[in-house]
Amino acid sequence: MIPLLVVSAAVVLQIAGAVVLKTLADRAPVPPAILIFGIGVVALLNGLRFLAWGFAHRRYPLSTTYPLASVFFPLMLGVAYLYGDPIRLHQLLGTALITGGVVWLMLRVRA
Repeated sequence: MIPLLVVSAAVVLQIAGAVVLKTLADRAPVPPAILIFGIGVVALLNGLRFLAWGFAHRRYPLSTTYPLASVFFPLMLGVAYLYGDPIRLHQLLGTALITGGVVWLMLRVRA
């Protein structure tokens, strides 16, 4: 359970960075000071994500942590929905297959 939390933290930091960049892009043109601040926030988020991944890979096997990174897909699909992007059935099915595959893989690793 702890590897999932650590990897989820890294994924949430990745999504937060993507949201900042998407927000800046949607509001273009933005004043240079805000653009520089936004890029700095993204750099900070990526630095924290780097530390989270380092912690995860130091403490847990790569075969456990890396597949858990696929929690990115359902979370990013939710972010896309919040931004008003159309979500189609094949995207939902693909995300469900990926998530189901990771759950199955994690159950097999523990067995």
